[in-house]
Amino acid sequence: MTTTHPATRAEDAPSIVPQGPARLALIAVTIGVLAQILRMAAPYFDHLAGSAGNAVAALVVLAVFLAGFAAPAIRAAAGPNGLLVAGAGGLLLVRLLAQALTPQMWLALLGTAIGMIAVVALYEAARGLSGVGFATATVAGLGVDTAVRMAFGTWDPVWRTGVAEWAVCLLFVGVGAAALARELSSGPVSAPGISWRDGMGAAALGPFLALQILVLSSPAFVASSGWQSLVVAHVAVVAGQGLALAFLASGLAVRAVPGGVCVLGGTVLGVAAGAVAGAYAVSGAVVVGVVVLGQVLAAWLLAVACRAPLRRAGDGGPVWRIDVGAALGGFLIAVVLLPYQLSAVGALPFPNNVLPGVAGILLGGLAAIAAARGGPLPARAPLRALAGGAAALVLLAGTLAFALTRPEANAPADDPRALRVMTFNIHHAIDGGGGLDLQAVADAIRAQRADVVLLQEVGRGAVLSGTTDIGVWLSRELGMHLIWGPAADGQFGNAILTSRTVLQSGGDRMPKGDWSQIRGYVWARLDVGGKPVYVWSTHLDGGADRSQARQREIAVLLSAWGGAPRTIFGGDLNSEPDSPEMDMFLDGRPLRASALGDYRATTPEGKKVDWILGTDDLVFSDYGVHPVPVSDHYPVAVTVRLDD
Repeated sequence: MTTTHPATRAEDAPSIVPQGPARLALIAVTIGVLAQILRMAAPYFDHLAGSAGNAVAALVVLAVFLAGFAAPAIRAAAGPNGLLVAGAGGLLLVRLLAQALTPQMWLALLGTAIGMIAVVALYEAARGLSGVGFATATVAGLGVDTAVRMAFGTWDPVWRTGVAEWAVCLLFVGVGAAALARELSSGPVSAPGISWRDGMGAAALGPFLALQILVLSSPAFVASSGWQSLVVAHVAVVAGQGLALAFLASGLAVRAVPGGVCVLGGTVLGVAAGAVAGAYAVSGAVVVGVVVLGQVLAAWLLAVACRAPLRRAGDGGPVWRIDVGAALGGFLIAVVLLPYQLSAVGALPFPNNVLPGVAGILLGGLAAIAAARGGPLPARAPLRALAGGAAALVLLAGTLAFALTRPEANAPADDPRALRVMTFNIHHAIDGGGGLDLQAVADAIRAQRADVVLLQEVGRGAVLSGTTDIGVWLSRELGMHLIWGPAADGQFGNAILTSRTVLQSGGDRMPKGDWSQIRGYVWARLDVGGKPVYVWSTHLDGGADRSQARQREIAVLLSAWGGAPRTIFGGDLNSEPDSPEMDMFLDGRPLRASALGDYRATTPEGKKVDWILGTDDLVFSDYGVHPVPVSDHYPVAVTVRLDD
């Protein structure tokens, strides 16, 4: 005689199509807002490290991401509903405050801490649903969040205070608050007895979210690494989300599978994500395929992992084991994202490609824990799968809004044979207070009426800049062509913006012998008054002890240049006047500094490290350094004319 585990009895098993639209809406909105808060916090974590030091910042940030472990105490003091209010309700309140007060350091830290509690509270809100229901709501929430970001050019509305931005905030908070009120009025669902093995399945949400933020739900990542337009990139993300929703709706995702299959799936996901993300990543159309198929694989693994923590019945220990498992998942977000963020500005003892790989493997391993806890095998539901996938087409509204709201282009140059050239290390557009201010960067460029802008430290999907596509946003805002040159990885590098006709362009990365930040350069050949003019943007190694490294990079740069006439070099050279590095550029070569002896500081610390150099067949005038508070460097601008 055989017996049936309580989790698989027909009367106890979660339904294949989860009931309760308010419960699904609450999960979706909470996930979407959590992603917004985590992106908002990333620039402030970097600012904290710069102002308080790496050791202090590490302790503070780790404490914030460990806040989820306070959930059992909150549950004991205030009950299940109290935990739900503290997590989901608190996160909605932080989102509203961030829109009203503009983002600030304390809000970023508080919001992240509450977000970790919300990760735990989500399992309270989802109890009684199937793992498929939880995964469906999660994917839908991320899809709506990504579509909204796309409508604003990937620069999160939380950083701005316009009517449209406020409308988005109130929509998220309003729907979330209504769903929370409905959930609280319906009363909590009785918790099952949970073993530690089952409770650990709740940790899967952490690596799942880390992969989504870093790769799978980031149009800027697909655009920069896949060499696609931002519109095509978002279509690819929506396609992946639509296929994931279709697969979840089909009923296939709830079939019991061996744990080894989940481990294999997580390994495939991790290897694929690591292959396209990081310093030593592959690029091109393969990125699109990884993102589309990765969405399906990640959603399936999340659905499998969440079966046990959400079931209605079972034998085991106290429910706070789910809280601990979910809190561990929140901490795993930091384990993946923070070192990856650090790799853009410092050295790691390993290539940063390892981190998305670890996230995928962790997701597969945690899914394997719950893999054998499947419910009854459902019939296939092709029509429901079709409806689930078709529903994702609504997310393309974000792409449509992006395409229809293109700003006006800059006015044409007054003198077609002259260029106003600017070099600007924008430091991810992070201002002195740690906020992300792309508009201030655009205003600084407009103030100089620049025809060519040589940019450094440009993020295109970088965690440090909240995964914003800064290059594309500035290009659209200023009506200028974007020429992109990845350096540290596919999301962080140099760029050229220009309103002139681009005849040819290219770039490369410098050789590197360790895992520290890779440097690079990007160049373009422009039509100026019927003659070709070459412009180069680069960012050399920093630090007083890195002179030899800079000299090696200069040698590579000069070799790539080859001595072509009518050439302009600009960038953060991390080299002071009279340094050996500047001697390599200027001594014995047909190059000279546009400053013409004006060695004013180009950083708030009083250093002269940002330069515009040009060949002898060019004439410089109107040189100036223009202090602005948006970066840790000042823009340098000069007018360049052809020497007839």
